[in-house]
Formats: sequence, structure tokens, C-alpha cells
Amino acid sequence: MKNKHLKLEVANLLETVDKTFGKDSVPYQNLDYCFDILVTVYEYNCDSEKDLLGELKDLINKLSEKIPELTPEQFKEKYPNINQMIDYLDKWLTN
Repeated sequence: MKNKHLKLEVANLLETVDKTFGKDSVPYQNLDYCFDILVTVYEYNCDSEKDLLGELKDLINKLSEKIPELTPEQFKEKYPNINQMIDYLDKWLTN
């Protein structure tokens, strides 16, 4: 049920921005893009059994078996900003 109401609210907000700026406007496109990502993350974390962050970590671990630079030690060194983002999300999104 949550998703139905969430999607309705997002659609209403986009419609309001559409009326003011138009669908081809930068504000509308940016808002649509941001909401698309945020709703997806919300659905994965709140309304399903899937854990998007866990799936990302599992994928990186699987890839690290074939790509040495993706092993945890090298990943931190090669991709410090992505690693920091994952740590931050891990801290705030997981129970």
C-alpha cells in the first residue's frame, strides 16, 4: 500500500512542476530523475526483502574474485569516494 500512495504523491508533485515549468524543463527533468532514484532505493529498503546495499556489496565481492583491484583493501585505495559512500549508507540504512 505504501508504494501506491508514494507514487501518487510523486506523480502529483511532478504534475505541479510540469504545469509551472513544462515537462521538457530542466527543473522537471532533474526532479523526475531524483525521485526515480529515491523511490527505487526506498522500495528496496522498505518494501521488499531485497537489500540494495547488500546486493551491491555482494556484487563487488563476486567481481573481486576476478578483478584484484576490487578486493576490500585495494577498493578502499582505488575508489575512496565510492567506499566512503558505501560506508555512509551502511551506517545509516542498515539496522
